[in-house]
Amino acid sequence: MDKRQIASWIVPLVGHQFDLEDLPLWLAGQNVHVAPRDDTFVLVIPSAIVGDNYEPVRAFAEDQLEMINGIGCLLSSAFRPLSLADQLFGVDSAGAILHTVVAVNSAEMRAKAGSVRAVVGGKVQPDPREAAASPLIRAASLSPRAHDALIIVGRPSLTWSELYLLFELVQADVGGQMVDLGWISRSDANLFTHTANSYSTLRSDGRHGKDRGDPPTHPMQHGVAVTLVRGLVLDWLRHVGAPDDPHKAG
Repeated sequence: MDKRQIASWIVPLVGHQFDLEDLPLWLAGQNVHVAPRDDTFVLVIPSAIVGDNYEPVRAFAEDQLEMINGIGCLLSSAFRPLSLADQLFGVDSAGAILHTVVAVNSAEMRAKAGSVRAVVGGKVQPDPREAAASPLIRAASLSPRAHDALIIVGRPSLTWSELYLLFELVQADVGGQMVDLGWISRSDANLFTHTANSYSTLRSDGRHGKDRGDPPTHPMQHGVAVTLVRGLVLDWLRHVGAPDDPHKAG
């Protein structure tokens, strides 16, 4: 009888190579991380976290991927959310497969520039992607609002209602400090909220069925709002998740 124990569960990730290849760097140092394996990338979940029974693994992996998609959308404007493959595997400490579980159930071209690393005094500087996700994951562990924001921001197409919810999660935690710290300008915040609350501007895409005041003369475009709110959320999560920051969001 094979007495080797399952050290980790691995779940292949489905997505474009460009969206997968930065994940090992971003998640460096995390217990749950992403690693290359057999020409693909897999989500690695230590059995010490989820146990050696396969049954809870899929649900746990789905929860983790929601946060990872949020991290990707915040750290790269070109990132698109990933999904899990139908299979998952239990592997031993050497990476050999001990257990396999199979769930029952248009082409395109993309281009991405490489990462340029600076050389100072003849020494190559650390890759800025290394462990970039750490403060975001730490923020999610400290604050329910940060956790929810990380999940929402990773959704494939953010609606105006979701963008406004993200804005309010930050606002509920730090209020006007978001402007004082330079995360968003007061004029951008005002135009965003004015646009988001205007039925005449957004119609069926909006949050309300009636106008709250006159519609903005020059409404904020949806793409601009997505970029604005993602940047706001990223700055806030880095603030909450800073290792030496005594601030704890509620």
